[in-house]
Amino acid sequence: MKTYYIKNVLICGAAMLFLAGCSKGFLDRGSKTVFQDGNFWTSENNVKSYCWEFYNLFTGFGTGTNGDFYFTTFTDDQAARSLDLFPTTAPASNSHWDYTYIRKANLLLVRVPQMSALGDEARNHYLGVGRFFRAFEYANLVRHFGDVPYINGYLDQSDIEAIYAPPTPRAAVVDSIMADLQFAVANLRSIERSKALGDVNVLSREVALAYLGRVALYEGTYAKYVTGDAAAAGRLLQIAREVSGEIVGKGNFTLTPVYKDLYSSLDLSKNPEVILYKSYVSGVLTHSVIGYTNSSTMMSGLTKDAVDAFLCADGLPISLSGMYEGDDNISHTLAGRDLRLVQSVGDELAYIGNPDEKGFTSSTGYIITKFNNPALGASEVLAPNNPTDAPIFWLAEVLLNYAEASAELGLLTQADVDNTINLLRARAGVAPMSLSSLPDDPLRDSDVSPLLWEIRRERRCELIMDGFREWDIRRWGKLEYLDPAVKPSIFMGARLSAEDVSAADGLATDALGYILPYGLGTGRAVEVPKNYLDAIPTGELTLYQLKGIDFPQNPGW
Repeated sequence: MKTYYIKNVLICGAAMLFLAGCSKGFLDRGSKTVFQDGNFWTSENNVKSYCWEFYNLFTGFGTGTNGDFYFTTFTDDQAARSLDLFPTTAPASNSHWDYTYIRKANLLLVRVPQMSALGDEARNHYLGVGRFFRAFEYANLVRHFGDVPYINGYLDQSDIEAIYAPPTPRAAVVDSIMADLQFAVANLRSIERSKALGDVNVLSREVALAYLGRVALYEGTYAKYVTGDAAAAGRLLQIAREVSGEIVGKGNFTLTPVYKDLYSSLDLSKNPEVILYKSYVSGVLTHSVIGYTNSSTMMSGLTKDAVDAFLCADGLPISLSGMYEGDDNISHTLAGRDLRLVQSVGDELAYIGNPDEKGFTSSTGYIITKFNNPALGASEVLAPNNPTDAPIFWLAEVLLNYAEASAELGLLTQADVDNTINLLRARAGVAPMSLSSLPDDPLRDSDVSPLLWEIRRERRCELIMDGFREWDIRRWGKLEYLDPAVKPSIFMGARLSAEDVSAADGLATDALGYILPYGLGTGRAVEVPKNYLDAIPTGELTLYQLKGIDFPQNPGW
């Protein structure tokens, strides 16, 4: 599988390098060995090659510090090595304002219907590929910027009026995203069908179902809690419930027995939980997540707020459980706790003035072990040589999406809980959730029901450091979670004894011995509604102004 995927990537990469090295005169002669738009769309293999580049959009572990996992520290789960702050002024540019892959998808959607070499099934499949990735990019655009120009055709560069289209309301863009993803669900090949054709670990109907559920849940809860559009919220949450429920109900995927195996395996091809993953291979494509959690560079450790969120094995929060032994040392903190916590951090603390035996330190004292694989060679542990595979879509998230959408709609049953949340809890060694006896956590927000509070907790713990938390906070309308004046424990780490505090030279702690990764008196300004959306880049606004087109800046910027 890895050889197949990498072979195609390398072929495409080699072709691009070849083209880059050709002189303009050679290209103008219409060489038989160089594809042009006029002679490219002649076979399914050509279309398949064209589509490989879209897979770059699945970041996975990334290649440096740009991955979806661990490096997404601007949350209440981790304390980065340096304090993350919201920008105060609008930047001239933003890497997320990018229509490159939308244009590529739109060209695919124009050319594929014109190909006589494709049968109806293949044609519809590749139209599904184009519409999936177009939706993928628009979902990211609206998540960052809200209202954005919506372009659903392949534009000539001379078509200035269409290129400089005014912003389309977010709700309308979301409707188009839903339509594209529903088309993809209806027309993409299933995993089994692709395997029969010799294609493995590729975009499939199952991936489209999982992603549609993810986006519909995001936009549905954003509409409910941030923009106040109840009608859109209900419609989108129903979509999220239905498509996630299809995966849950069919039972084609099952949870892998050990939670940590999802994040530390050299090969996810046989993992029963994984719907799509990113393959890494030593010497070909590697990442740095393990390297950054196994080096002298200080780790971005888990916050006290995150560690405290994990339940005890009896299914109760630490504020209510008799099993909780306190946090005066790491052994007590981890005793009788959710195995997802135990498998994510080490069993000793390391911090400024007290590195572990390998010389590692963490900003909060909690060493990150979730991604470690002891079978790796010495060079493979170093950044950027890490070869472990990264999940892109997997069952656990789908279970959580289904449970949350159902709860938001008031439709969650005990059977639903048993088929979703309680499967995750069983793997984590935590007692099952019962709708008839939900705990009422003293830390619960007054505007969040006990049921939603526990479902959100489950999501946080299951997907810890997986790149979801930053966006979950936004869609729930809970940006204040990033303000230490509201939640002081987000700027706190592990608790040390008085003896350990006095022995740790240069370490900041509070009066109770909790590590303060950013020192005493540090704050973070959170502005609402400003910080719910990125600013429209001023460079883009200037271009629109030069064309005489009004393009409003986002609120507060």
